[in-house]
Amino acid sequence: MGVMPFGSMPILKARQQGKRPADMIIVSMMGRLPDEINPVVIADRQLPYVWDWIRGLAVCFFASPDTYLAKHIFDCAKALPSKMYLWDCAGEKGYDIYVLPTVESIQRPRAEWDLKVDATRWLPFQEEQFIRGK
Repeated sequence: MGVMPFGSMPILKARQQGKRPADMIIVSMMGRLPDEINPVVIADRQLPYVWDWIRGLAVCFFASPDTYLAKHIFDCAKALPSKMYLWDCAGEKGYDIYVLPTVESIQRPRAEWDLKVDATRWLPFQEEQFIRGK
């Protein structure tokens, strides 16, 4: 097993017992989030991680333009989470995240695809609800 993000081990142990978090997992690229009530996992920009533990779970990456790292999103997407979101903490903007192959690479085997992030901006009321914790 490779390196797992800080805070992910309790989720993995619960999954091994057939349990799953009731709430969306927050993957923070911003460090600790002491006021967050959802499960928080901390991803360091410098480390490659194993994301298999997130299969089938909803995940939201908290980042800013200074901390964002697409590689973590690409690697997480390969583990097939149920949903992926990105919250721009600096701009207070939310996005639905889709990881797609580039048109040029689609003819190659899936393991050789070049990937790109397709981010769909949330509507203002969705961002407001997210800020309020709904």
